[in-house]
Amino acid sequence: MKKLYELLEDVRDTVAERFATGYSLESLYRALMYALVYAALRRRSGRLELLKPLERRVPPPLLAAVKRELVGKLYHLLEQVDLILASSRPVLVHGEADFRHVIESVKREVGRVDYVLVYDCMSLVELLSISAFLKVKGVKPVFLNTVFVNPIGVTRFVTQQLYGTRYHVSLLGVAKYVANELGALLFMKSSFIDEKVHEVGLLGVEEFVDKVNIERVAREALERARSGRVLILSDHGYDVVASVHENYIYVTHGFSYGGSSSYIPLVLLSRITFFIEAYRVV
Repeated sequence: MKKLYELLEDVRDTVAERFATGYSLESLYRALMYALVYAALRRRSGRLELLKPLERRVPPPLLAAVKRELVGKLYHLLEQVDLILASSRPVLVHGEADFRHVIESVKREVGRVDYVLVYDCMSLVELLSISAFLKVKGVKPVFLNTVFVNPIGVTRFVTQQLYGTRYHVSLLGVAKYVANELGALLFMKSSFIDEKVHEVGLLGVEEFVDKVNIERVAREALERARSGRVLILSDHGYDVVASVHENYIYVTHGFSYGGSSSYIPLVLLSRITFFIEAYRVV
């Protein structure tokens, strides 16, 4: 887990450094997605020409920089993710898949927080982008050593773990549960990213990054972090999948092979989520 944490922080810091050269968060978000998919394709010996539609959305100097500075780091980061997922027994709720156990671990790391922000389907690229944005704005973002494994990559795997508690079996109920466990007075649940995955994810990864207003999400976190300690988390991420016959790459969540060889999962990030604590540096 230490290696994964170091890689997350390293990638985040590299993205943050690129703000200094004048690139917008939107451009950095697209470039980071490009680098992640590039690394995933390279791991699978995939066809890099499938990245052309996404490549055209990134300024050429930034494209060269992320190929040089980020692809290798993301390659090793995805290796670490695979190790975690390979060690988790699907279906059974235990360890990193036991949400209440995971929140206990989070509590040991952070103590209490003032705000809990839960984003449906927020994945690694968004978390890294938001974390870099916060750092540049004078907020300290920290990736926790704790991760949550969602073996089926859908919301109900988390919400159903609230059965038998006093909390509503919903993602808002999850947000309230986490807030109460960590002593937070305020909590929020957002479905913005999940909506974009369902609206445009199947049209292609380039359409998806066009539609995600990453600055809107980042500024939500910044506003809270400037006035207290914030915990940012998600119920699951999303998967990046290559369509063999249609020659394009798309995003979805809860991907299942279904016995078909027409679709190749490049990275199954709907099965793992990360936590960020953020607070203003005095």
